[in-house]
Amino acid sequence: MAKKYDAFEAHLRGLTGDTLRLTYDQIREYSGLGALPKSVYAYPHQYLSSSKSQPIPAAWQRAGWRKFNHNYDEQYIDLHRTVPLEAVTLADDTADDGVSNENRQLVSVKTRRGQPDFRARLLRAYGNTCAITGSTVAPLLEAAHIVPHAYETNYSTSNGLPLRADIHTLFDLHLIAIDPDGQVVVSGRLQGTEYAQYQFQRLKAFPEAPADQPSVEGLKRHHDLFLAIETEQY
Repeated sequence: MAKKYDAFEAHLRGLTGDTLRLTYDQIREYSGLGALPKSVYAYPHQYLSSSKSQPIPAAWQRAGWRKFNHNYDEQYIDLHRTVPLEAVTLADDTADDGVSNENRQLVSVKTRRGQPDFRARLLRAYGNTCAITGSTVAPLLEAAHIVPHAYETNYSTSNGLPLRADIHTLFDLHLIAIDPDGQVVVSGRLQGTEYAQYQFQRLKAFPEAPADQPSVEGLKRHHDLFLAIETEQY
């Protein structure tokens, strides 16, 4: 059975770009509804929060978006994409993490095709060293995409960083980033953990060949999303 905000979710899943401003009228239009519930206007702090218990936020989160700003007086919200398009689905037959078996298989195939060579090139360019921690334990090093598949399929060495597995996860979650000055920045949510030691550190490894060096534009894009999430959290 179709859910009330399936059309809204489907519309958001089809959009490109990193950020989006939505007015209340657009939410109504994309949902195909004659009118939004009165509670959206009367209690926006509750109804348009980031809680998955509310149907509209649940729909945009399933579509891979997250709210980082709002102006309830002017009746709009700002969203940023946090989940690659391949990892979200509108299907009802999904696992607990929200990823369908079909989507999971598509991601796996796409990853297998490009990842091994991508990782090998990154390890050569960075001397088998984690760019952030300096770890040289090769089995722990993974190929992290700076701009993920949600936006483009890009296996250029300039779109990657060799990162220790745990750092790779934090990088993908925008809990660690690299600022315009080339310094590592760590989310406030990781302060007091072992990862705080990397705050404002320079990269421990960096390619000599300009073609292998990380894309400044890609790092800025990643860092901008890091800042958007930090703003939302604090």
